[in-house]
Amino acid sequence: METNKQKKNLSDLEAKIKKVTLEKRDLKNQTEDLRVNMTKLDNQNQDLRVNMTKLDNQNQDLRVNVTKLDNQNQDLRVNMTKLDNQTRQLTAEKIDLEFNLMLFSFLFFYSYIVCQTCPKDWIQFQESCYFFYNLNSPWKTWDQSQQFCQSNKSELVVISSLEEQRFVKNTIKYYLDVYHGYWIGLQKVNNNWIWVDGSPDTLRYWMNPGSSEDFTLIVQNPALTQSWVKNRNGFSNRFICEIKSLIF
Repeated sequence: METNKQKKNLSDLEAKIKKVTLEKRDLKNQTEDLRVNMTKLDNQNQDLRVNMTKLDNQNQDLRVNVTKLDNQNQDLRVNMTKLDNQTRQLTAEKIDLEFNLMLFSFLFFYSYIVCQTCPKDWIQFQESCYFFYNLNSPWKTWDQSQQFCQSNKSELVVISSLEEQRFVKNTIKYYLDVYHGYWIGLQKVNNNWIWVDGSPDTLRYWMNPGSSEDFTLIVQNPALTQSWVKNRNGFSNRFICEIKSLIF
């Protein structure tokens, strides 16, 4: 009887041990599953941190770019304001210049038509009026001299006769040195010497015919027919304008 009881207790104990063993194995499996899941979660968390860092960097780059764009936009606004101011200033200056030119033209032709055959400060010789630019400064290049004459409805002088050459030469004044003189309306075009009215030069009153420059000065020289000097356009000098006089 006692033996049966012991056998039963032993059987119960073995059953409990088996049950505990199974539970232990289940716990071990669950623990392994938890460990695997934990590793996955750690990896995912690491990936999230990496992505977060990338997003932070991208956000920083965006902030930098926004700042740059803001600065560029500010610079553009400043430049636009400057351009607007310059445009307004240039427009005002243009209006002033147009008004002054209109006023000058009116006064010029008023004196030309009403008062005398030549405008004030111009000298008449035969059928033309001559303006001798005798200011001490500023002197002008050939192009600037021609522009000045044209703005006064005239051209650089065209010398077409010995008499006109004598008149011009006797009227000009010596100044500064022998190299300076008065621009006249003769220039080299396609290797030919042409007056500003389009006519070719036939007088050839050169002091030094061999010079290679393209524009012409008249200078004080004892020889009447050897007083033209070739020079470059950028050389600043006085000059002579010519316009037809009003003949009554």
